[in-house]
Amino acid sequence: MKKTFGTSPAPSESRTVLQKVNWQKYEQLLAEMESDRTARFTYDHGRLEMMNPLEEHDRCHKLIESLILVLVDELKMPLVTYKTPTLKRVDRQVGTEPDTAYYIQHAEQMQGKSRINLETDPPPDLVLEVELSHSSLNKFAIYAALGIPEVWRYISKPGKTFLKGKLFIHYLEGDRYIEEDYGLAFPFLSAGRILQFIDQSDALGLATALRDLRHWVQSQL
Repeated sequence: MKKTFGTSPAPSESRTVLQKVNWQKYEQLLAEMESDRTARFTYDHGRLEMMNPLEEHDRCHKLIESLILVLVDELKMPLVTYKTPTLKRVDRQVGTEPDTAYYIQHAEQMQGKSRINLETDPPPDLVLEVELSHSSLNKFAIYAALGIPEVWRYISKPGKTFLKGKLFIHYLEGDRYIEEDYGLAFPFLSAGRILQFIDQSDALGLATALRDLRHWVQSQL
């Protein structure tokens, strides 16, 4: 008998949304699962979304973070980073966990602090979020409520082409986000140049892409 072999579908990031979760329960889940959870929590007025990231998710995040580290190194800029921080405000009844939060303009204020407390600390100057699946919650409304001035979103799909996604730069204007080719933290850097770096990393290797990026940044000074 002739056998046929198909291609297994690419795994997807699982998302689960719970309804009618009060703030106390949200805080309890954060505390109970702090040490060993991998899921990312997003909370919005009683709705709690839990997302389990794939390995590709982390690779995309690390590539873009390596770009940011080169930028601040070449520009001699201060930087304090928080990986998957919990950003929340009880008075706004929202919380979320981006891949990384970056303090640049406010780096000095955050030196030595192990975690972010938005009740007393300034919001991060920039957050990075990789999306390999679509959230059912309005993340922009949450980030606006938290006062995040700039958000980078890398959107793609799991599978062999996960490094062929799109990069969007958004900055806060009033109570909503505006999509622009250039951001606030690095005004000379376009979304297209970030995608070029990711493409080079995929095609030529990370070391080559980083060297090319350093030369490019130096040419902008």
